[in-house]
Amino acid sequence: MEIPTMKTRFALGLLLFRLVLATGVTGRAQTSPTTADVRRELTIVVVDELGGNNSRYYNTFNRIARVFTEVFEARKWPVKINVERFGANSPTHEIEMRIYVQSIRRETPVDLVFSAWMTLDDHGKKQDFGVIRYRYSPHPTENVGDQLDQIVRGAANIAATKIEPVLFPTANQPHP
Repeated sequence: MEIPTMKTRFALGLLLFRLVLATGVTGRAQTSPTTADVRRELTIVVVDELGGNNSRYYNTFNRIARVFTEVFEARKWPVKINVERFGANSPTHEIEMRIYVQSIRRETPVDLVFSAWMTLDDHGKKQDFGVIRYRYSPHPTENVGDQLDQIVRGAANIAATKIEPVLFPTANQPHP
Protein backbone atom coordinates (compact mmCIF):
# COMPACT_ATOMS: atom_id res chain seq x y z
CA MET A 1 0.00 0.00 0.00
CA GLU A 2 1.34 3.34 -1.00
CA ILE A 3 1.11 6.39 1.21
CA PRO A 4 -0.77 9.24 -0.49
CA THR A 5 1.36 12.13 -1.56
CA MET A 6 0.67 15.75 -0.87
CA LYS A 7 -1.04 16.24 -4.27
CA THR A 8 -3.34 13.28 -3.62
CA ARG A 9 -4.26 14.59 -0.17
CA PHE A 10 -5.01 18.00 -1.63
CA ALA A 11 -7.20 16.46 -4.34
CA LEU A 12 -9.08 14.32 -1.79
CA GLY A 13 -9.51 17.34 0.48
CA LEU A 14 -10.82 19.42 -2.42
CA LEU A 15 -13.24 16.65 -3.39
CA LEU A 16 -14.46 16.37 0.21
CA PHE A 17 -14.84 20.16 0.43
CA ARG A 18 -16.98 20.21 -2.74
CA LEU A 19 -19.12 17.37 -1.40
CA VAL A 20 -19.70 19.16 1.91
CA LEU A 21 -20.43 22.41 0.11
CA ALA A 22 -22.93 20.70 -2.23
CA THR A 23 -24.82 18.99 0.58
CA GLY A 24 -24.80 22.18 2.62
CA VAL A 25 -26.43 24.12 -0.21
CA THR A 26 -29.15 21.51 -0.71
CA GLY A 27 -29.64 21.26 3.05
CA ARG A 28 -30.41 24.98 3.24
CA ALA A 29 -33.05 24.68 0.56
CA GLN A 30 -35.11 22.47 2.86
CA THR A 31 -37.38 24.19 5.31
CA SER A 32 -36.65 23.71 8.96
CA PRO A 33 -39.57 22.58 11.11
CA THR A 34 -41.33 25.42 12.86
CA THR A 35 -42.81 25.28 16.33
CA ALA A 36 -46.23 24.71 14.76
CA ASP A 37 -44.93 21.62 12.94
CA VAL A 38 -43.26 20.15 16.02
CA ARG A 39 -46.23 19.95 18.35
CA ARG A 40 -46.21 18.07 21.61
CA GLU A 41 -48.23 14.87 21.71
CA LEU A 42 -50.92 14.00 24.23
CA THR A 43 -51.46 10.26 24.20
CA ILE A 44 -54.69 8.90 25.64
CA VAL A 45 -54.26 5.32 26.83
CA VAL A 46 -57.55 3.51 27.37
CA VAL A 47 -57.68 0.60 29.79
CA ASP A 48 -61.03 -0.94 28.95
CA GLU A 49 -63.06 -3.22 31.18
CA LEU A 50 -62.90 -6.89 30.30
CA GLY A 51 -66.03 -8.81 29.49
CA GLY A 52 -68.25 -5.77 29.28
CA ASN A 53 -71.38 -5.99 27.15
CA ASN A 54 -71.00 -2.52 25.63
CA SER A 55 -69.52 -3.91 22.43
CA ARG A 56 -72.87 -5.00 21.06
CA TYR A 57 -73.60 -1.42 19.89
CA TYR A 58 -70.10 -0.04 19.41
CA ASN A 59 -66.76 -0.85 20.95
CA THR A 60 -66.12 1.27 24.07
CA PHE A 61 -62.49 1.94 23.10
CA ASN A 62 -63.48 3.24 19.66
CA ARG A 63 -66.15 5.48 21.14
CA ILE A 64 -63.77 6.93 23.75
CA ALA A 65 -61.05 7.43 21.12
CA ARG A 66 -63.40 9.27 18.76
CA VAL A 67 -65.25 11.41 21.29
CA PHE A 68 -62.27 12.39 23.50
CA THR A 69 -60.31 13.35 20.37
CA GLU A 70 -63.21 15.50 19.13
CA VAL A 71 -63.58 17.26 22.50
CA PHE A 72 -59.84 17.89 22.96
CA GLU A 73 -59.34 19.10 19.37
CA ALA A 74 -62.31 21.47 19.74
CA ARG A 75 -60.36 23.21 22.52
CA LYS A 76 -57.60 23.97 19.96
CA TRP A 77 -54.78 22.91 22.25
CA PRO A 78 -51.32 23.03 20.65
CA VAL A 79 -50.90 19.25 20.95
CA LYS A 80 -51.43 16.30 18.68
CA ILE A 81 -53.90 13.78 20.13
CA ASN A 82 -53.07 10.06 19.92
CA VAL A 83 -55.20 7.28 21.35
CA GLU A 84 -54.05 3.75 22.17
CA ARG A 85 -55.35 0.67 23.89
CA PHE A 86 -53.44 -0.32 26.98
CA GLY A 87 -50.65 -2.73 26.22
CA ALA A 88 -48.22 -4.32 28.66
CA ASN A 89 -45.23 -3.52 26.45
CA SER A 90 -46.30 -0.06 25.32
CA PRO A 91 -43.64 2.66 25.50
CA THR A 92 -43.96 5.49 27.95
CA HIS A 93 -45.19 8.78 26.53
CA GLU A 94 -44.07 12.26 27.49
CA ILE A 95 -47.66 13.39 28.07
CA GLU A 96 -50.08 10.57 28.77
CA MET A 97 -53.67 10.58 29.95
CA ARG A 98 -54.71 7.16 31.18
CA ILE A 99 -58.40 6.25 31.33
CA TYR A 100 -59.35 3.19 33.37
CA VAL A 101 -62.91 2.54 32.22
CA GLN A 102 -65.03 1.24 35.06
CA SER A 103 -68.45 1.09 33.47
CA ILE A 104 -71.15 2.51 31.30
CA ARG A 105 -74.39 1.50 32.96
CA ARG A 106 -77.93 2.44 33.83
CA GLU A 107 -78.18 3.61 37.42
CA THR A 108 -81.91 4.12 37.24
CA PRO A 109 -84.29 2.92 34.57
CA VAL A 110 -83.64 6.23 32.80
CA ASP A 111 -80.17 7.58 33.67
CA LEU A 112 -76.96 6.38 32.03
CA VAL A 113 -73.68 6.80 33.94
CA PHE A 114 -70.12 6.72 32.61
CA SER A 115 -67.40 6.28 35.21
CA ALA A 116 -63.65 6.01 34.77
CA TRP A 117 -60.57 6.69 36.83
CA MET A 118 -58.31 9.16 35.00
CA THR A 119 -54.69 10.17 35.49
CA LEU A 120 -52.36 12.53 33.63
CA ASP A 121 -48.60 12.04 33.46
CA ASP A 122 -46.78 15.12 32.13
CA HIS A 123 -43.06 14.34 31.77
CA GLY A 124 -43.03 12.25 34.96
CA LYS A 125 -45.26 14.61 36.96
CA LYS A 126 -48.42 12.65 37.72
CA GLN A 127 -51.85 14.14 38.36
CA ASP A 128 -54.62 11.90 39.69
CA PHE A 129 -58.07 13.17 38.71
CA GLY A 130 -59.82 10.35 40.56
CA VAL A 131 -62.98 8.73 39.31
CA ILE A 132 -64.86 10.93 36.88
CA ARG A 133 -68.57 10.23 36.60
CA TYR A 134 -71.01 11.72 34.17
CA ARG A 135 -74.75 11.11 34.37
CA TYR A 136 -77.01 11.58 31.38
CA SER A 137 -80.80 11.39 31.11
CA PRO A 138 -81.55 10.46 27.51
CA HIS A 139 -84.64 11.48 25.59
CA PRO A 140 -87.15 8.65 25.13
CA THR A 141 -86.72 8.50 21.34
CA GLU A 142 -82.94 9.03 21.32
CA ASN A 143 -80.78 6.44 19.55
CA VAL A 144 -78.68 4.24 21.90
CA GLY A 145 -75.47 5.17 20.04
CA ASP A 146 -76.24 8.87 20.52
CA GLN A 147 -76.91 8.26 24.21
CA LEU A 148 -73.55 6.57 24.66
CA ASP A 149 -71.81 9.37 22.73
CA GLN A 150 -73.41 11.94 25.05
CA ILE A 151 -72.20 10.30 28.26
CA VAL A 152 -68.66 9.84 26.92
CA ARG A 153 -68.67 13.46 25.66
CA GLY A 154 -69.75 14.65 29.10
CA ALA A 155 -66.86 12.78 30.73
CA ALA A 156 -64.45 14.10 28.07
CA ASN A 157 -65.51 17.69 28.83
CA ILE A 158 -64.93 17.14 32.56
CA ALA A 159 -61.50 15.64 31.81
CA ALA A 160 -60.60 18.53 29.47
CA THR A 161 -61.52 21.03 32.18
CA LYS A 162 -59.16 19.24 34.58
CA ILE A 163 -56.32 18.83 32.05
CA GLU A 164 -56.30 22.37 30.68
CA PRO A 165 -54.93 24.18 33.77
CA VAL A 166 -52.23 21.50 34.16
CA LEU A 167 -50.93 21.44 30.57
CA PHE A 168 -51.77 25.00 29.54
CA PRO A 169 -51.76 27.16 32.70
CA THR A 170 -51.57 30.46 30.82
CA ALA A 171 -54.38 29.67 28.39
CA ASN A 172 -57.22 30.58 30.76
CA GLN A 173 -55.63 33.57 32.49
CA PRO A 174 -56.97 36.97 31.42
CA HIS A 175 -54.44 39.21 29.72
CA PRO A 176 -53.94 42.68 31.35
